[in-house]
Amino acid sequence: MSPPSAGPVPLAVDLTQQASPLEAARPRALPEPHEPSLPSRAPLSTEAAIEELHARLASHPFWDNRLLQACRRGVLTREDFAFIFSQYALFTRSSARFVHALMVQCDSELWCTKMTQVLWEETGAPTSEKRPTALFRRFLRDGLGVEVESIRFLDCTRYLVRECLDGCLRPPASAASAFLAFGLEAPIPRLFSVFVDALLHADVSERHLAFFHRKMDDSARASLLEELVRAHSREPGWFDTSMHALEQALELQGRFFESLFEALQHQRLGPLLERIQARQPLAPECPEPSTVHLSGLSNIVPFYRHAHELRGIDFAVDRVPFPAEVLETTRLRVAPSHGTEPREHAHELLLAVMSGTGRVEVRGTQVDVKPGDAVFIPRWASYQAHATGPEPLELLAVTDHGLTRRAHAEEVLRAARLKSATGVDL
Repeated sequence: MSPPSAGPVPLAVDLTQQASPLEAARPRALPEPHEPSLPSRAPLSTEAAIEELHARLASHPFWDNRLLQACRRGVLTREDFAFIFSQYALFTRSSARFVHALMVQCDSELWCTKMTQVLWEETGAPTSEKRPTALFRRFLRDGLGVEVESIRFLDCTRYLVRECLDGCLRPPASAASAFLAFGLEAPIPRLFSVFVDALLHADVSERHLAFFHRKMDDSARASLLEELVRAHSREPGWFDTSMHALEQALELQGRFFESLFEALQHQRLGPLLERIQARQPLAPECPEPSTVHLSGLSNIVPFYRHAHELRGIDFAVDRVPFPAEVLETTRLRVAPSHGTEPREHAHELLLAVMSGTGRVEVRGTQVDVKPGDAVFIPRWASYQAHATGPEPLELLAVTDHGLTRRAHAEEVLRAARLKSATGVDL
C-alpha cells in the first residue's frame, strides 16, 4: 500500500443544531484522552499482533463504564433509552463519514474501491427502508417514541463524533485504519448485544431491533477494515501505533458513555430541580380541599398486601393520594402478632404510630411504639415492624420516594414497571 497522502481534507458534518444553556453546561466537553505509555517489545508476527489487539479490545476498561453496567443490570427504562439513543443517533449516522475520512488518506485504488463497495452495499444498494440509517430512525420512532427531527445533541455527543472523524483523518494511515477497525467497528457485535438484552429487559419489542441485529450479523465491513490494518503490518512501529489508536478510540467512547450516564441522571432530576429553582407552585390558588386534606384518611387507595403465615408476616400498604412530587404518603397496617418483611430502601422513611402497639427494629435496634410515637428509618437501613398487641398496628409512612425514584436506578425501573402493570404512578 502506498504512503498516505498529506494533509487532512475537511468533511461536512451536520452539527448545526444548538444546545440550550442547560445542555451546554452539562456534561462538560470530554478531555483529550491521554496517550498510554507502551513498553518496548520484541517484534510480533502479524497474526500474533492482530490477536493481541483483539485481546486488548476484549479486556479494555471501556466495557465497565457505568452506562454499560446499568444495561447489564437491567435498571434502565424505555424512557432512559429514548434519551440515550437519541444522543447515539449522531454517532450512528456518522458511520459512513468515518469510512470516507479514512479513504482520504488512502492512495491505493484497490483499497478505495473495496471501501467504496462496502459503503455502497450499506447505503446505496439496499432499498431505502432497509438501510441502517432508516432502520435506526424507525427504531427511535416506533420503538422509543423519539422523533429524530426534535433531537438536540449534547456537547459530549458532538465532541465524540468530531474526535472520531479526526481519528480517522489523522495520519499515519496505519493509525487511522486501526482507530476505525478496532476502536469503532470491532466492538459493535459485543456492544450491541449488551444493548439488545437491555432493551428487551426494558420491554422494547424485538420487532423494533432490526438495526442492531443487522449490524451484529454484518461482518463484511469489520473484516475489510481489519484486512486494511494488516496491510500496514510491514511499516515500522505498526503494532504500537495500532494499539495506541485502539486505546484512543475506546477511551473516547468510554468517556462519552460516562458523560451520557451523568446526563441521564440530570435528565431524570432536571425538571423537578428546575421547578423548585423557579419557585413554581405545586398547587394552584385555592386548591381543591381534597388535594390537601383527607379527613380520617378517607379515600385511601389499596396498594400492596403480603402474608406468609410460616414467617409470621401479614401487612398491607394503602396509598394516601396527595398530589406530591417528592413526598409519598402511605398507611401501613400490620396484623396482630405478625410483622412486615425485613426491608431497606433508597428513600428515607418516617413512621408515625396511629393506633395499636408494636415494636420497630432499625438495623438491630428495637424500640417499642404506641400511638403518638414516631420512628425514623434512614435510607438503606434495614427495618421491620411487628404488632405486639391485640389490635392491628397502624402506621402513617412518609418518604421522599418522589426524589429517589428519579435518582436511583433500581427505583426508577421499579416505578416504571409498576406504572406499566397497574397504572399507579408513584
